[in-house]
Amino acid sequence: MAFAHEAPLPPGACPCNLEVYSGVYRNNMQGFRYSTLLLLLAGIDILCAAPVKTLSGQTMNPFSGRSPVVLLFTTNDCPVANKMVPEIRRITRDYNGKARFLMVYTDPQTTPADLKTHRQDYNLTGISGTHDRRHALVQAVGAKITPEAVIVQSGKVVYRGRINNFYEDFGKPRRIITQHDLRDALDAVLAGTPVPKPRGKSIGCYITRLK
Repeated sequence: MAFAHEAPLPPGACPCNLEVYSGVYRNNMQGFRYSTLLLLLAGIDILCAAPVKTLSGQTMNPFSGRSPVVLLFTTNDCPVANKMVPEIRRITRDYNGKARFLMVYTDPQTTPADLKTHRQDYNLTGISGTHDRRHALVQAVGAKITPEAVIVQSGKVVYRGRINNFYEDFGKPRRIITQHDLRDALDAVLAGTPVPKPRGKSIGCYITRLK
């Protein structure tokens, strides 16, 4: 991949975050390292993850562009994640056109047939999805639980945590949801105000590390 009017990225450099690299990359490795150091000193987290292929065969780069991208980490068989699906559908509907959404399936053992069945059974075919078999996205953003939401804007994680407080603990759902953490975070991102941290821990199924 190459930038317009610039040399290709050096080996090992991230092919994402075009707006972060644009204007700071130089035609020699020393300049690239120096510019990257300046970004790190400025507190800018550079996420390294290649564009992903969606389940529909399209290519999507969650770490490029200025509009927020919401990564929704899930599996087809986590009961807590499946209970959250109706709210996920509502959020994607309410913020349609304001943010991009990507369902990230994290279990490498899940088959294409399993994914197709899950997305049809839970009416998720209208939301982009990807199978993160090698945990490239999991590692890039530090996801640990399903369900867990991550908001990325301009190549930087601005929110990582629960969707809401539907679950008080594993197996203990609330009758009334009183805290809508992901919606609050999205509203803040869109308004350009400080993004609130999640007000509680994520409850769900741990994402098993790959061996």
